[in-house]
Amino acid sequence: MFPPDSHTRRRALGLLAGMCLPAAAHEAPRFLVQTEPSLAHASALIEAALAAAGFAATFRETPDMSEQRNLYEGQQGNVHLSLLPTTPDRLALLRKGRLRLVPVPLERGLLGWRACFVARQDADKLAKVRDLNGLRRFVIGQGSSWWDAQIYRAADIATREIPNWRDGQFFRQMALGQIDLFPMGLEESLNYFLPHFQQRYPELVLDQHLLLQYPWYRALWVSPHPEADRLYAALQAGFDRIVQTGEFERIWNRLRPLPDPAAWRGRTVIALKNPWFGPELVAPKYRHLLLQPALG
Repeated sequence: MFPPDSHTRRRALGLLAGMCLPAAAHEAPRFLVQTEPSLAHASALIEAALAAAGFAATFRETPDMSEQRNLYEGQQGNVHLSLLPTTPDRLALLRKGRLRLVPVPLERGLLGWRACFVARQDADKLAKVRDLNGLRRFVIGQGSSWWDAQIYRAADIATREIPNWRDGQFFRQMALGQIDLFPMGLEESLNYFLPHFQQRYPELVLDQHLLLQYPWYRALWVSPHPEADRLYAALQAGFDRIVQTGEFERIWNRLRPLPDPAAWRGRTVIALKNPWFGPELVAPKYRHLLLQPALG
């Protein structure tokens, strides 16, 4: 499905492995998708949803692109499906009919529970932080164009955006003293990013003392282009079906095991305000999928 020497072929992990449903190649429409290497569980959920809807499709992963480039290409029909977090820009386009949303929480609400990557030598630097004022002593790093950065800035936390982060390169900024922390979802970090980052930067560790919490949801964003009409309808019907039958949770539990309960306990939790949306973003029919970590 990928050109033999393409960058996207090297980066594709789970999305295309099994997402070509049984059908002759000429019968199945092909769609372009932007995803992340950490989202193998999402590819399995999409496969199951399309199978439940009786819709055969093949997918090809796009190269990495910025949020603004993705939004532009989606409106042009050059990216049909994006597995990306909700942002104010996406919601504005949704209201204008220039983007479509399947509001299923692919990470079950856990994306908004953030733990901080720190340098191993600074593993206890957050041990005495008890509130937002204590957190403001540190500089947070985030990927370029991440809207999370705006949440931290709205809370008066110094924040620096970093273009190259996918393999843990932000450790270089830590070593230079340009940032202190790099928050990401605790669940996604333990399941994927911590071992992935440590392959190149073994001195990166996850802080054990603090959790930052704000509403943050990854969902399915579909192009408004007519080419994506059938895909959008199939995803809506299919996700309704697999959520009703419990298949969504079975797949999620198999491919995205919850961290040990001890990983959540004993941490100071600092709640931050999301100025743009809250849990109401998740459709009522999907809200029972949201998980609440046991923090006691």
